[in-house]
Amino acid sequence: MNISPRTHIYRLLVLLVLVVVGFIAVRGLAIPSSWDSEQFFRLDSLDELKSQPMKIGGNESCAGASCHDQEKVAKHKTQLATVGRGSHKGLACENCHGPLSVHVSDNKKIASAVIDHENKLCLGCHGQLVSRPKKFAQFDTEHTGHWYFDVEITKPCRDCHNPHNPRQMSERKDKSDKQPETKSEQSSTNGEV
Repeated sequence: MNISPRTHIYRLLVLLVLVVVGFIAVRGLAIPSSWDSEQFFRLDSLDELKSQPMKIGGNESCAGASCHDQEKVAKHKTQLATVGRGSHKGLACENCHGPLSVHVSDNKKIASAVIDHENKLCLGCHGQLVSRPKKFAQFDTEHTGHWYFDVEITKPCRDCHNPHNPRQMSERKDKSDKQPETKSEQSSTNGEV
């Protein structure tokens, strides 16, 4: 019996065809019937998501007139407009103030929308990471403003920055405005010897 020297190639081609056919068959069984090949998601998932309880309300829910008296609604709209002009314009209120579901349930207030003023909230985005773009603001004690005012990472960011518009600084105190610690230093700064 003569065996062709190309037999191993034929066997390999048959195996390759079986793998491709098997892959297509398994893929056909694994892809749901509601799969949208143009948008690459399951259309049924939209109805499933709508049926879940709401957790995030969006900025409109914070500035909406249905929850608060007109004074608070005006304050929310002002804050939202300030954020829209500032560095945080891409953020939702709930990024910092927590999800609406923690504050409101069944159109009733269940808790205050309290914000955690510790630096970990700010450092969640502005902590130093090598993977962040160079233009993204990251906390650095060597930064000109931080170094000049002796800012440490433990100092609350809100002491200097307005969270709704971080580039708008709160009232700065110059190094020369710092109070001396000893009486001899006080007398020398007041012109007394």
